[in-house]
Amino acid sequence: MPRSLVCSRRNRRCGKNAGHGCRCRGMSADRSSNMRSYRRSMRRSSVSRRGLTLIELMVTVSLLAIGLVGVSSMFIVGYRTQLHAHYASVGADLAAKKIERMRAAGFNGIDSTQFPPSFAVTELPGGQGSLTFQPFPGASSQNQLLVTVAVAWAGGRGVAGRVELNSIISNHG
Repeated sequence: MPRSLVCSRRNRRCGKNAGHGCRCRGMSADRSSNMRSYRRSMRRSSVSRRGLTLIELMVTVSLLAIGLVGVSSMFIVGYRTQLHAHYASVGADLAAKKIERMRAAGFNGIDSTQFPPSFAVTELPGGQGSLTFQPFPGASSQNQLLVTVAVAWAGGRGVAGRVELNSIISNHG
């Protein structure tokens, strides 16, 4: 037996198929009024949601942009640090090779004609090298030399630097 329903439109009881074009067919009076209030609240909240969504989107994009700027600056700093470390490694290697050549020449073979006090470093951008040798301070005899080899580079992009190596070369091997 079909249940009688209250028609919200005409405020009278109607059946499921009353034929008067009522939208509340199949709903009880309580459910019909609840649906109307639900629809009204959805309309209100959807309007306010649209504005909130736009603001939320703008805030999210702003925060994302700030985060990306921070991350990209970390990559730039990391790249510069890596480049500086590479140049320092090349400079230290060149200075060590220069000291090894001086050791191979021996104490008596070290002079300013064979080992000039300044030299170009083509392996590094803007690279220059300097070489100093002097008697070792505090030595009892003059058979020891303090050799200092310095390699500097310009590098650009904030990666200029300098490496300095010291060694003692003696007449006794």
